[in-house]
Amino acid sequence: MTTLGQNIRKLRKERGMTQEDLAAKLNISAQAVSKWEMEICSPDVSLIVPLSALFGVSADVLFGISPDGMEKEIEETRKYCDALETANEDALEAWMKLYARYPHNSTIHFEIAQTHFYCAKAYDDENYICHCKKAAEFYEKVMDESTDNALRSRTMEALHHIYNCLRDSENALRIANIGGDWGTLKAEMLSKIDGYEKKNYWCQQVFKYYGEGMAWAVMNMKFPEMETRIFAYETAEKILDLTYLGDKAWISYVYMALYTHLAECYASIGNDDKTFEVLDKWYEIALFEDNLPLGEHRYENNPFLNEIVYNRDLAYTHHNRDYILCHIQNHAFDRIRNSERFGAYVEKVKNMSGIEFPFGDVDFED
Repeated sequence: MTTLGQNIRKLRKERGMTQEDLAAKLNISAQAVSKWEMEICSPDVSLIVPLSALFGVSADVLFGISPDGMEKEIEETRKYCDALETANEDALEAWMKLYARYPHNSTIHFEIAQTHFYCAKAYDDENYICHCKKAAEFYEKVMDESTDNALRSRTMEALHHIYNCLRDSENALRIANIGGDWGTLKAEMLSKIDGYEKKNYWCQQVFKYYGEGMAWAVMNMKFPEMETRIFAYETAEKILDLTYLGDKAWISYVYMALYTHLAECYASIGNDDKTFEVLDKWYEIALFEDNLPLGEHRYENNPFLNEIVYNRDLAYTHHNRDYILCHIQNHAFDRIRNSERFGAYVEKVKNMSGIEFPFGDVDFED
């Protein structure tokens, strides 16, 4: 097995870098790089991930560890631990032996952290606290050294839970705010922190997020029987109404999609009163959304998004008038298309006031 210093020298030369080049990229001195390669000293642990990323290799390759042999040992240790009735000190000892051989393997760090936390559950005294703190220590190693996004995501969730168990609100909040937007994961983390002043707010966001998910799930059930399909859409509307408690700014685009489908369904079965009832709701939510102030419009009011990732000028200029006029060309409305009531509705939609559509008007048949 080659040494760390030998591997740094080999990888550096393979990439046509001088010691000065490598030092500049790591913001250290060329003398430090020279000492690594001469094996006078080793890089600080905080530089392992940057070094690996710079060379485009894993930390294991950097340390000269054979991936095949290491993975085999990890799998054998995992099988041994799984065969134990409970995660106990024997399992911990097995993982720590492997850790001594491969001190920079994030999978081993994660397994040790998991085992410490499982051991903690067997106690309700200072041993519980001790195991939780050790679990946090090894989870933090994963965060410091791993570049595997899936493993980091699992670690963040587990580490946040550990800090909550330790009543460490400061570190729980730190973990929750790492990585920006993760949807429900971040919301759930923030909603569980004791003493966090925005705890209630994030509890509401979790409720809203799952409400939206349930509504979409119900809406996407394409039942062949029209009555069942209408029941599904009506159920989705009830879920949204209960979840958002009138806060339609947060979820107006979902209502738009819902009313599109529901109006077409009622028109298909000839229920004119229900058709126009839903068309009016569709108009009202479209008008409401088109006139939302900047900063509250569409996706920016979603608390899980930190920035608009598309053209900001166009993000606020979509005119829902054209969306409705396009969708009511559906053949489901052919039966009532020439009625006076439908004509009045079309005129009302055409006269919607809101932010102007940037690409000009589109001609639609009455």
